[in-house]
Amino acid sequence: MSNISDIIEEFLINTLGDDNYLDISRNDLANYFNVAPSQINYVLSTRFNYERGFMTESKRGGGGYITIMRTDTKNSTWLNGIIDRLNEDIDYRTACYIIGSAVERKVLTSSEAEIIKTALSPNALGNPFKLENHLRAQILQRILLKHNAKTKKKE
Repeated sequence: MSNISDIIEEFLINTLGDDNYLDISRNDLANYFNVAPSQINYVLSTRFNYERGFMTESKRGGGGYITIMRTDTKNSTWLNGIIDRLNEDIDYRTACYIIGSAVERKVLTSSEAEIIKTALSPNALGNPFKLENHLRAQILQRILLKHNAKTKKKE
């Protein structure tokens, strides 16, 4: 059975459809799902972030409207944005979100994604937590840089 965050995410994605943005009232959404507005904030911050191909913007007043926008639809622009963000540490869960978005955008194949996830897993890195996250960010950044360079040669 899906949890409420999954249900809210699915609802927002279905409502967004093929559009590039969606304006919706946070309070109306919270009332619809009978949850606190903080639950909506949680879904937005964890499921609708740049790593997953979205940006959100809050508008104060008038019921707390939020805008959900798909990031640039050009894969190279999205990929460059992700590569720039990988100068910091990254946990395994966020790495998997990025890899999943890359598969959805057809930047990576499913088999490439599985290999990368395995290489970035905590079992494969087996280092102290802080070092592990830093190492994971460096590995993923270099894989995506190499892949991006290879893709640009084909264009």
